Amino acid sequence: MRNQGCQELTLSSLLIAALCLEAVLMDFTVYIPPERMTWTEARLYCQRNHTDLVTGNIVETDLLANWLETVDVKKLWIGLHRDPEKDSAWKWINVKTGEGVSGHDLSQSGNWAGEKQSSQCAAVEDDLLWYSVNCSNEYNVYCSAGDKILHHNVVLSWYKAIQYCQNNMSDLATITNTNKDYLKSSGWIGLYHKAGGSWSWIGDSSSDYRNWAPREPRAADCGSLNPVPNKWNSEVCSRELHFVCYEDDLVVVNENKTWEEAMTHCKRMNTPCVDAPETCIYKNEILNLEKLQDYSYVRDRIYRATTDEVWTGLRFLGGEWWWMNGKEPQSQGILPECPSHRNHCGTLSKYDTNNWITRDCSERRNFLCFRRKKPLM
Repeated sequence: MRNQGCQELTLSSLLIAALCLEAVLMDFTVYIPPERMTWTEARLYCQRNHTDLVTGNIVETDLLANWLETVDVKKLWIGLHRDPEKDSAWKWINVKTGEGVSGHDLSQSGNWAGEKQSSQCAAVEDDLLWYSVNCSNEYNVYCSAGDKILHHNVVLSWYKAIQYCQNNMSDLATITNTNKDYLKSSGWIGLYHKAGGSWSWIGDSSSDYRNWAPREPRAADCGSLNPVPNKWNSEVCSRELHFVCYEDDLVVVNENKTWEEAMTHCKRMNTPCVDAPETCIYKNEILNLEKLQDYSYVRDRIYRATTDEVWTGLRFLGGEWWWMNGKEPQSQGILPECPSHRNHCGTLSKYDTNNWITRDCSERRNFLCFRRKKPLM
């Protein structure tokens, strides 16, 4: 059940970036539940109660940020995460599979705040405790010199510190229990964090010794949105923040029914609107795709169907192909003019095709419903 205290906004003007602008208008509603959660908890909540965490390829973040300002919400979790397979890459979550990340590397996007998406590296502070900080920060440098560790009074980022030590015939320092007393002031050491992994020492050296400050180490692998500057930030995934979910108008029904049964099932799925149950109802019908030029989002949404194809509202009636809302398909040419006796119903495959497929209406498969808000008369 949705939490009645959540903020919500229907973004009917925010088309999916992958869809053509003249395509059928698909409403996306965003929700901000009142709870604060970790990134993982937030994503599970969104998947259970809505569709998923918001991503920038689903909803335009500029318009989303403008709305978030009006509801006075600060930093929120969004569906952005460091790629577990490539430490330097950040990607949107994979809505298609419901797990992991997918798409293009966003690490160089101009949407990042100043702290950006840098990895986490270990630095010694003046209290001689270790802290997890962005690798792009600048500190003095500790280089290993045989059994000793030397402090170098240069100010560099962690990556440049590696080069500096190598240019001085040494390595960024590995700290052990026997050489820890060489640490006298702030500076980089050779400990860093890889996304999805553990903290490791650079090079071939290893050490079990740690001297972390309280509540450290931090490893920022999850993305948040700060609406006021409309910038992304990398955050420690265990931090509890507000978050923003989205919901579309598609309902994938993982039940195997004939085409007629699927159409009837969709019509019987009518439910009261969450925000106005006494004056509004969600009306469902089997999905009609008559104006949808790019099927990519719909195909992603049916990826987790248990059948390779799902029923749509395409039907051969009176010698013509029709959508069940009374519209004709835009391109009749890809449909048989005289289909076989039984293949009078249309499906959409979840695998690499934008064409309609005609099937025997008595076959049983999953299906796709489309939901709209309707006022109660």
